[in-house]
Amino acid sequence: MDIEIEYIPLSEIVEADINPKDHDIGQIYQSIKRFGFTQPIMMNENTGKLLAGHGRLQTLQTMKQAGEKVPSRIKEKGEEWLVPVLKGISFEDDMEAQAYLIADNRLTELGGWNTGELVDTLQELIEEGFSLDGIGYDFDDLEHLVLDSERETFEVEDIPDADDEETSVKIQVGRYRMKVDPEVFYEWEERVADELGSRDSDDFVEWLRETLGI
Repeated sequence: MDIEIEYIPLSEIVEADINPKDHDIGQIYQSIKRFGFTQPIMMNENTGKLLAGHGRLQTLQTMKQAGEKVPSRIKEKGEEWLVPVLKGISFEDDMEAQAYLIADNRLTELGGWNTGELVDTLQELIEEGFSLDGIGYDFDDLEHLVLDSERETFEVEDIPDADDEETSVKIQVGRYRMKVDPEVFYEWEERVADELGSRDSDDFVEWLRETLGI
């Protein structure tokens, strides 16, 4: 059977018998309010029960019961909300379906984040006047992310010989970025190298850690 999207009445959608994943309904609510309903929920064709999308389903139920306006991309027919459901996926073995339900949630968690890029993107959104509502991060989260990124272990690459064409050397420590005159930077490097008796990048990393107290 081909995969297709079918609009099904909210009241007729049945959850899986067991779903060990908890959901932050408040955050999902904020996301749906801001972006609309952007991701169809998934049904096991063999059982007619959900495989993925329990948090979104529960949020829609809460919104409808509270008399909220129908979100964008959810259709309305009389008093019923019609929800886009991904159909055509079948697991004849109930335990295999349960295994997929867990995998669908867990694999996303395992991916993690590039903290530096996440912080930069959140800060850029704020600087451009965009709200963090519905994203899953707030200002407190951003502050913690910034602090964590500053504590992260950093690496120092081997420094090449000075280039006469260089106009500046870029330096980054945590969230702080700066440009330094090449002559000043390489003079500093020489002083540190003389103090360490080494130009090895690992020795420079250890020296910086001790100097910064991290």
